[in-house]
Order: sequence, then structure tokens, then C-alpha cells
Amino acid sequence: MTSRHPTYTNDDLSRVFTLSPVPASAPMARMLVRQTLAQWEITHFQEQADLLVTELTANAVRHARAGDASVKVLLTYAAGTLRIEVRDRDRTTLPVRREPGSEEEAGRGLLIVDACADRWGVRLAESGKTVWCELAGPSSDG
Repeated sequence: MTSRHPTYTNDDLSRVFTLSPVPASAPMARMLVRQTLAQWEITHFQEQADLLVTELTANAVRHARAGDASVKVLLTYAAGTLRIEVRDRDRTTLPVRREPGSEEEAGRGLLIVDACADRWGVRLAESGKTVWCELAGPSSDG
């Protein structure tokens, strides 16, 4: 007898995607996140997760081209919270939230992240940096 709803161990709710540092990686990351959320049956995060992973991946590709190093996207789901992390090898180009002028074509990525995510931040490591964000699921308080 098989269960209608899949059961997961903690390892099942964590995925890492390794992408090339090219512009096509942002839409690829979005597609991989969509597939993962559908598999995990947590599609209520879909719209925000699409936007967030696209922005974070595009920023990593655009601003953190440290040689031919890959960009890693880590997706985890635990305790009702979806966490998206995008890692690159550039420790010197840190994300800065700013207010671009109305004529500027770029510079709104972190404004979008700040508006859509419940929490976000940056973590430095010896091998580079991680920009992360979290989406909290619907409250069960009623």
C-alpha cells in the first residue's frame, strides 16, 4: 500500500543546484526551484520563490564572476519555512540595497528581495559569500 502523500526525511527536503556563471542560469534556477517545490508539494511558495531565486541568481552571475567558478543554489524546507541560498566565490562584491533613480535600469534586485522575503541576509565564508532569504509558510494559528 502506498501513501497518497510522500513522506520525507530531513535530507529529502534539501536540494543543491550547481549552475554555470552565465545569464541563462537565472531562468534555469527558477525552473529547478519550481520542479522541487512541486515535488515537495509546497507550491504555495511558488510565486515568491520564482522571483527571489531569479534575483539572487542573476545578481550572483552579474556581480560575482570570480573566474569560471560556479554558482550554487541551495533550497531547504523545514518547520514551515523555505530557505533559498545562492553561493558564489566573490567575497569582495557584497550586495547593497539601494534606491535607484527612475531612469536606472538596474539596482532593484535587493529591493525586490527585501519586499518579498520574510528575512534575508549575507554570510561570508573563506570560499565566497552566500546571499540567503526565507519565506515563512502560512501560520497554523488560525
